[in-house]
Order: sequence, then C-alpha cells, then structure tokens
Amino acid sequence: MKVLICCESEIILQVTGMALEAAGHQVALEREPHALLPHVQGAAALLVDAGRARQAPALLRDRGFAGRSLLVGEGAQEELTRAAAELTLDGAVASPATDDFAQRFTAAVGARRRVLIVDDSEIVARLLQEELEAKGFEIHYAPDAEKATSIILKRQTRPDLILLDVNMPKVDGGQFCRFVKKNERFRSIKVLFCSGEDKEKVQRLVAECGADGFLSKGELLGKWIAENAG
Repeated sequence: MKVLICCESEIILQVTGMALEAAGHQVALEREPHALLPHVQGAAALLVDAGRARQAPALLRDRGFAGRSLLVGEGAQEELTRAAAELTLDGAVASPATDDFAQRFTAAVGARRRVLIVDDSEIVARLLQEELEAKGFEIHYAPDAEKATSIILKRQTRPDLILLDVNMPKVDGGQFCRFVKKNERFRSIKVLFCSGEDKEKVQRLVAECGADGFLSKGELLGKWIAENAG
C-alpha cells in the first residue's frame, strides 16, 4: 500500500515511516505537505500529526488524493479518535512505536466505507442499499436534501460517497451537489449522480456541478429485473 506521511514532529514522522516500511508498505514522508504533491497518485492513505492535520489533507485532496486521512500520534487511542473527528479526518492510529502499529493502521484504512443514498424513490434506494451492503458498505439513506444535509454535517455519519438523485422536490440533485462541492468541510466526499435522465444530460450536469460521475437508474433496475425474473 502506498502511504503518505506528513508530520510536524520529526520523531513521529520517522518512527511512523519505519514501522510501515517494515510492514512492506511504500512510504513517502515529508514534514511539509507541498513536498508530498509528487507522490499523491495511487496513495491509499495519509497519516498526519496534529501539527499538519489542518493543512495537509486539504492541500493533497486539491491535487487528487482520494485515500483515507488518519491522525497519528502518542497518547490514548480514544483521545486521538476524538481529535480526528474534530479535525474532520477519517480516523486515528495511536502509538506508532508499538509492535502492533502496522496492524492497527491496516484496520483503520480498511474500515467500512460509508455511502449516503439521496433519493425520493424508496424502491431505488432499497435496491442500491441491498447491493452495496452485500459488498460491505455502511449505508445511510435520505429522501431529500434537507435530511441529507443533517447526515453529512455530523462527522460520525459523514459519508465517503453520495449517490444522488437528480430530480427531487424542493432542492434538486444539482443544487445539492453544488452545495457539497463548494463546502470545504465536505471536500473528501465523492458525489455520483444516480439518475434515469438521458446520459448526455446527466454528463453535462456532472461537469456543471463538479460531481465525480454518474450511474444509470435504467441499467440498475434492468440488472435487478434480469437477476430476479422467473
């Protein structure tokens, strides 16, 4: 696994790097976030200490980093986890000098990904939920943008990915996507439109709203009917 490490503390930087290299990971470590920019492609995780936790994740995500951002440091795991939540990171791994650090790091990176389905059609949402839960994802559901906003505002329920319907009452999918993509707090969330609209129309909307792509409801429902017919 390719891992980026950015720590203000030279001791934590070196100890963390040695522990992960010894476990077979490919490591790039720097004290300054901008020095890691050439290593962003293909990186699955970023480890930062408290001194770099606000600057490094935002800078690297701007340049294409899409992995999990974890807080690393000494102290109790519970304290580090609380601090990571306050910093809107994906998790924390304490005590890099201990023998089991590499195993705990792997577990933190492999924690279940969270998906939020935003769709006023409960049938479509249920089909998506069944398929994604079978693949190990943690699923949350919102029938509209208002409920979706309440979910993403809370760090403990904030998703890694939003599957977003285009046509919804009050606030449509395009408006909600723009809200998510323009908010610094939600920078790490990927957004995919899930729509039955014409593909060219949805592709234009993806470009206009800054979404990360789209899925076709027609293909999804067709697949479900084919698998369950007869």
